[in-house]
Amino acid sequence: MTRTLVISDIHGNLPALEAVLDAARGWDEIIVLGDLVDYGPWPGEVIDALRSLGAVIVRGNHDHAVAYGVDCRCGEDTRWLSTWFRSNVTFRLLDKASRGFLRGLPTRLERDMGGLRTVMVHAAPSNPLYAYLYPWLGDGEVCNMLKPSLRLSRNATGCPRGLYLVGHTHYQFYRTVQGAFVANPGSVGQPRDGDPRAGYLLIDKDTGGIELGRVRYDVDRVLRGLGELGVPEPYMGALRYMLLNARVPRVKGDRIV
Repeated sequence: MTRTLVISDIHGNLPALEAVLDAARGWDEIIVLGDLVDYGPWPGEVIDALRSLGAVIVRGNHDHAVAYGVDCRCGEDTRWLSTWFRSNVTFRLLDKASRGFLRGLPTRLERDMGGLRTVMVHAAPSNPLYAYLYPWLGDGEVCNMLKPSLRLSRNATGCPRGLYLVGHTHYQFYRTVQGAFVANPGSVGQPRDGDPRAGYLLIDKDTGGIELGRVRYDVDRVLRGLGELGVPEPYMGALRYMLLNARVPRVKGDRIV
């Protein structure tokens, strides 16, 4: 049996990445759906680790923001945190070569996997960097977000067939939508679906079967790493809340509420 490990949204969280690589044994290939950097203290180490593994990687919105010096176009609840962290931490930690590597990543890849044409993007085929394909969206809305894949055959309802691997929302899920299969491995480094364990998925390349997985990692090590970088409040409090609770915090002034 040959298996592909699919991960996304690592966000500079090296302990979480190491835990996933250790837990998901038996894979022979790794696909990364973007967002290697921001929010975590080891962006360079994450890039180096994935490059050493020969990972297949698509560019995420945070990778794009770091590579090109532009806004990440995050949701309003996290943009303030992302903007500060990128300017004050990520840019300081990444060298020119690492930023150049991020700049060269594709925003979309396609291949055959388990007999299915497979599309890999960070967000959604309709908008590879910025669309939010949440698990609770209706079938019609999901189909519209898949439709730019014009080379894929379509069924009678107009939803393009194939396997779609997406990230960006930090919500882990797998669902079938009118003949299309959509899977999100969740976030390795910063889940936001209420489960703080690092998320991943495995694909059996012979059958196309998908297995979702979660694994605990050393969150305290990440918090120590952020502390050693001198991350101040309210940014430190927000990051701590997200890592421990896997939810986006509400912030009032300089307090987490």
